Amino acid sequence: MVDIYNSISLNYGLPAGGEDIDTFAGNLRLTKAVGGEHFLALGDDEADNALSGEICYLDDEGAVCRSWNWRDGQRTMLTEHTKNAFLIIESVDPEREDVLEAATQKLAELSEKYLGGTAQVLLVTKENPEISLD
Repeated sequence: MVDIYNSISLNYGLPAGGEDIDTFAGNLRLTKAVGGEHFLALGDDEADNALSGEICYLDDEGAVCRSWNWRDGQRTMLTEHTKNAFLIIESVDPEREDVLEAATQKLAELSEKYLGGTAQVLLVTKENPEISLD
């Protein structure tokens, strides 16, 4: 899974990441952190909590990813036991919407082909600020 989204990130020049949906506590939100939301980064032994105003993916237990999806956390990381993954590709450049669309479609295609699951492509935008991960 990680190799697939990393290859998409490199090929399309967009940040990509992934989290285990089944580890989320409550709803996942992309928002500005208040500051101090608990976060333990991959490979770290000590917490490095979110900064005030930092854009993070948050759930009810703290930060899932920091600096958009740049810093992944240990609590929600993908593992060999992951059954339900939340794969993220981000772009804030409206001139690259076609690249974002191509990247998300390719990510879905490769995930279904090599992982044997089903993929659903959902976009969060200013006009569509909320999605359901059912």
